[in-house]
Amino acid sequence: MHKNQVMNKTIIYFAVLFTLVTTTVQSQTKTTSKPAAKSATPTKSDAFTNKSVIDLHKAGLGDEIILTKIAQSKCAFDLSTDGLIDLKSKGVSADVIKAMMNKSESGTSNAVTNTATVKEPVKPNSSGKTGTPSPELMNHVYVYDKSNQSAKPLEKSVAGIRTKQGVFGGSAMLQVDGAKSAIQINQSESTSFVINTGGSTLPELTLYKLKSVKNKREVASMKVNSFSGVKTGEDVISLNISKLSEGIFEVTPAKKLEKGEYFFTGKPATGANSMDAYTFGIE
Repeated sequence: MHKNQVMNKTIIYFAVLFTLVTTTVQSQTKTTSKPAAKSATPTKSDAFTNKSVIDLHKAGLGDEIILTKIAQSKCAFDLSTDGLIDLKSKGVSADVIKAMMNKSESGTSNAVTNTATVKEPVKPNSSGKTGTPSPELMNHVYVYDKSNQSAKPLEKSVAGIRTKQGVFGGSAMLQVDGAKSAIQINQSESTSFVINTGGSTLPELTLYKLKSVKNKREVASMKVNSFSGVKTGEDVISLNISKLSEGIFEVTPAKKLEKGEYFFTGKPATGANSMDAYTFGIE
């Protein structure tokens, strides 16, 4: 491959990378009690495909339904670089893409793990109270101390979105100032978090493990290589989600967190060069 061809391919991938990192998730379509005239279901075929996933997403069906459909179906996904880029550009979540890749690796297996499991609400005790905390700041992530049912807000920072280009590709980086968060949690303690959304739907949250570089903390949310394609989720921690009461959700990492720095983020707005981040450290 000539040097000019390699550079041209790299530039194309890098342009796609910058577009993808600022793509917003389409808002879900609200359902009504009246039957719809048309149902946006996958086309009738023997296999569940990329188009099937995109159609369900566009119809406003949540990740849980799509993940269940993947687990129960015979699938024939296109997981090439172009296929993955198309899925991401259409707003398909990283959890769904990961499930598609896992299904392809496992062949006909129906074992697909949903990394964001939503459980039933905690039942009230005899006094009619659940004893759960009620964070004052809306959509702000708090560390949750179950021993006394208290919640302490995580440090809110601004994560800058930038791109880092290499010879054969690039990375989409999220970066916050400072080598260490002001909120530090002892590793021996049970690590749970709580958030008040004010409604029944939890915002899409992602928990990243960060690297400290020159008095900053950063993570590559996406990597693009001219030869190996797109990689996402390498530093993402899976989450379990429980509804404690109306609008109040407990968020628990699926595995014990190692010592280091972390933050929660949501999705960036279209064209945004920064986003809110809720930071903490494990010591």
